[in-house]
Amino acid sequence: MSRERSKAVTLKRDIGWLGSFAIGYGDVGADIFLALGVVFLYAAGAAPFAFMIAALVYVLIGLTYAELSSVYPYAGGSQVFALKGFNSLLGFIAGWALILDYLICVSLFSLAAAGYLKFILPELFTLTLDGPFNLKISPLGLIAALLVLSLLFINYIGIKYSANFVTALVVFGLIVEAVILLLGFALTFNIETLSYQLNVFGNHKALPEVEYFFPDSIQFNNFIYGITVAMASFIGIESISQAAEETRKPYKWIPRAAKLTILAVMLSVLLFAFLAAGSVSWETMATSYENSVAILTSKLPVIGPFFSPIVAITAFILCYASANTGVIGISRLTASMGKFRLMPRWFYYIHPVFRTPTRTLLIFGGIGVLIALIGDIPFVVSLYNFGGLLSYTILMASFIRLRIVDHEVYRPWKVPLNVGLKFKNRVVELPLIGLVGLPATFLLWLLVIILHPHGRLFGFLWIAIGLALYTFYRKSHKLPLISEEEGSWVVPSSYVMEITVLVDPMDDYDVIKKAILHSYDKRYKLRLLSVINHIVEKEQHLKELQISVLSDLEKLAIEFRKEGYDVTYDVFLGNLDEAIKREISVFNVEFITYVKHSIKETLTGKHREEIINKLLQEYPGRFIILRRVE
Repeated sequence: MSRERSKAVTLKRDIGWLGSFAIGYGDVGADIFLALGVVFLYAAGAAPFAFMIAALVYVLIGLTYAELSSVYPYAGGSQVFALKGFNSLLGFIAGWALILDYLICVSLFSLAAAGYLKFILPELFTLTLDGPFNLKISPLGLIAALLVLSLLFINYIGIKYSANFVTALVVFGLIVEAVILLLGFALTFNIETLSYQLNVFGNHKALPEVEYFFPDSIQFNNFIYGITVAMASFIGIESISQAAEETRKPYKWIPRAAKLTILAVMLSVLLFAFLAAGSVSWETMATSYENSVAILTSKLPVIGPFFSPIVAITAFILCYASANTGVIGISRLTASMGKFRLMPRWFYYIHPVFRTPTRTLLIFGGIGVLIALIGDIPFVVSLYNFGGLLSYTILMASFIRLRIVDHEVYRPWKVPLNVGLKFKNRVVELPLIGLVGLPATFLLWLLVIILHPHGRLFGFLWIAIGLALYTFYRKSHKLPLISEEEGSWVVPSSYVMEITVLVDPMDDYDVIKKAILHSYDKRYKLRLLSVINHIVEKEQHLKELQISVLSDLEKLAIEFRKEGYDVTYDVFLGNLDEAIKREISVFNVEFITYVKHSIKETLTGKHREEIINKLLQEYPGRFIILRRVE
């Protein structure tokens, strides 16, 4: 095993913050071009409300990924977090469920891209192809399959080319989307049309792919189904974390890219939904689900017929980019599962030249080609979200648990709104986003199970096949089905480290502050310590001096806290060597640090450097001397 690992070729860090954002937005941002018409098909005029409900859940998921991916920058997303937070079995289920949605994502958005291509070049869609067993392959499915194949080739030769490719497509798409929204709200939007249509909660017709759990109200049933479909507009934020091992400075760029993606997607989806509801009838949007945004744009007065082909080209590009990020995600996810012994390590093969996981690309990309050949968008949509929402439910549970069991981990970015609870004689900060997100994602997953008969059947069959393969693999390699060993391999980017800063009362506190800010980031907890030799100092001045020094340390601590540091302070009465030994043995600080100054007698009665030089032999590597920062 060690020899195999020593020879392993690792993934290459080629992606910056813009590429990370492009991967996230490319996977999620294009979803509105597919979901807009499909959600109107089910939710009718109240589709904007369905998008809003799904968007709230999306924000919770996106912020969770932003924190966890910066702490544990591994390809794999929720699979890695479940592995670290719980065990190998739950990690496998999270990863295997997400693979399902990635497979459908690649196929579905290739179909969406083909649908917009149909708007541009309808003559390409006049023929059908006879497949085996008398199957008829529609031109939509055939072209979608060819698009998937082209993406497999791009990703085979390297993620740098893939990420740059997606970045160029996304930037162009964002510009065109902004133009559509500006023109649409200026020329066609009508508040009265919007008010009327928002009151139509659900399509009044029974649709074949919907399970009518609420038979007394077809419209309400369809509206709830529309909410589950609206989540298709937001599945994919985890693509940012799938490329974490190939992202430069993941602790810095991943949170920024995730937050920017959340904002951009939220604005895009909601603005398009309200524009459509206030511009054309919901029936028009519902019947044009293959190219709904192009149809919406064609309704613009005067310029519509000329501008709509440009929009169709843009939609084609973004849907193509979304399918590409699905390919990136599935290949990295399966490779990660092979790496952590959740699937055969054979999957973790990295091409020695292209530095890409070529085996997973070819195997699972091939399955994506087959699903694309189905050529039926509503049917493929009905299969979507089962795996994603199951994975997100496990993600939220892992998020909460990791806050409890891995509390000493340094979090470069932490989600807002945390609740402090006492747990085993210590205070644990539990994320309110996780506490709300767990029941929200679980409820949506239950609705998918209840209302999506095809998704329910295909989803549980997929999980059953996966568990059978997992059991066979683990048993054949004499590995336990439930293990925490693999989770120990997931090492955080950094732990919180506590350092003691020696602050001599005669030092210049501004100099100390500048040196600390220059040398230490917020992964370090600061413990400010001043030492007063009670033997040297006269008894009548000792209490007065101690109060004065504590006051000065408190002021310095307040200044550090304003900068975001976790700071405590203390005054020790005694010798400097006694104080240092106490800090290391009792308080278990990692390092003792101080700012070098000119040689002079300190309040301890000895030269600080002389004392520390003696202690270096007893505690090697525990002292750090900082230079003054002007």
